[in-house]
Amino acid sequence: MRALLVIALLGGIGCGAERDARLRSSAPGGRAGSSQGKAGAAASGKAAAPRTACDYHVSAPAEPPYVVHVTARCEGGGVNGFASTEARAVPFVTATPTTEPTAIHAATRVAPGVAELTYTVDLDGLAQREDDIDVARRFGSSLVAPASSFLLRPSPEQDDVPITVHFDSPAIESGLRRSGDAYTILSHELRVATFTTFGAREARDLSIPGASVRLVLLDGRLDLTADELARWVTTAARGVADFFQRPPASRTLVVLGPLSGRHGIPFGKMLPATAPGVIVLLGEHTAPRELTEDWVLVHELFHAGTPSFVGEGKWYDEGLATYFEPLIRARLGWRSEAEVWREFVTNMPRGLEAMTRRGLEHPGRYPDMYWGGGLFCLLADVRARTLSGGLVGLEDGLRAVLAEGGAASEVWSLARVTEVTDRALYAPILSELEAAHLTAGSPVDLPALFHSLGVTVDRKGELHFDDEPSLLALRHDLVYGPPLVGPVKGGAAH
Repeated sequence: MRALLVIALLGGIGCGAERDARLRSSAPGGRAGSSQGKAGAAASGKAAAPRTACDYHVSAPAEPPYVVHVTARCEGGGVNGFASTEARAVPFVTATPTTEPTAIHAATRVAPGVAELTYTVDLDGLAQREDDIDVARRFGSSLVAPASSFLLRPSPEQDDVPITVHFDSPAIESGLRRSGDAYTILSHELRVATFTTFGAREARDLSIPGASVRLVLLDGRLDLTADELARWVTTAARGVADFFQRPPASRTLVVLGPLSGRHGIPFGKMLPATAPGVIVLLGEHTAPRELTEDWVLVHELFHAGTPSFVGEGKWYDEGLATYFEPLIRARLGWRSEAEVWREFVTNMPRGLEAMTRRGLEHPGRYPDMYWGGGLFCLLADVRARTLSGGLVGLEDGLRAVLAEGGAASEVWSLARVTEVTDRALYAPILSELEAAHLTAGSPVDLPALFHSLGVTVDRKGELHFDDEPSLLALRHDLVYGPPLVGPVKGGAAH
């Protein structure tokens, strides 16, 4: 169940639990200052310093042990060393002539204004010690790690330094943004750099309208065939793209990591930079029906279409995915409308603590964040549909945000998201709800809310629906969106 948040499995929470902390230190806080500095130099007649740009070449063996070799070269001056991006990787980084582990390695000046460092990272040793997808983890003879575990960042740290990464070994798959035969990332994005795999069992491109998904299967036994998994991932990605009315990203990496002897999908995570990369852990004996009954893949793919937040808004980030994931699966025909309302009636009360007492920005438990945010989204969606006669919903606000560039790789303020969304909804819906529930609680009559939608629960726990035409239409608009078309062809009846 979503309610468990699979905290116990890996000692942490999925759905990008560390994304907020990493973004806090990776968000470019010096862009405005840099622009002012350039303007000041021009005004004073002084020539601006050459822009720093870096080029990294990465190679690794096709099979374990995976010791990654990197040559990092920065031009333009200002760089005198390279610092470990992931603190836990420090003991596994070796650079001549350094003999002791260190977080920062001095660069060699190979030409005027050109700094270079050649180093290795023992990802296999790191995986043996950490066994953590946030750092490095082995799956059979394959390994997965965020690029932050092996890409050192230029030092002293600067924002917006463009880095071009060349993977010189064919057995490497990366979720970084493609640029010709290479990949690109900015220096401040390295802390949230997405996943890279080594020695994958299989990799293939999946096509969805306007975008592609790179599916990577790590080593390990699975009862499901690669074709079955590819159809599942393709359908989920198309469902998310249809929801946003555009693909959230031109290219997305999806990594499937087999778990020996297990059933189901216990964990998933998305890292946003510079293109979204999703990893989903999949039990060896997972059956086809378990794929469509599970929420993790759609939840993580959905995150790619919403902006990241720093120091605020985590409840909205996770609340959106919690609320809209079951609706997307209903639109795919993977679950019925009744199942959606059963989930909402059962789980929305778990968000009342944050909404009515703590305030959404002060969650005491993870359910406060997920279901507090989900309840906020339900209230906003109902209000938008009611005011517009069903024509406009919260999803229209999300599409407007994405149309203005608000994808996962971008950091937005909550205020900016609210302004763009409310403009698309033609009413101050988010701003009014935030005023009531953001930093302190306000009452929410949840039974009355569901009653207004024609959804009631009797003493035996049985769900009942009032099929009065206006209520029927409102529920349908919330789940499927207008017009009254139902799920996609071949989907479940409702």
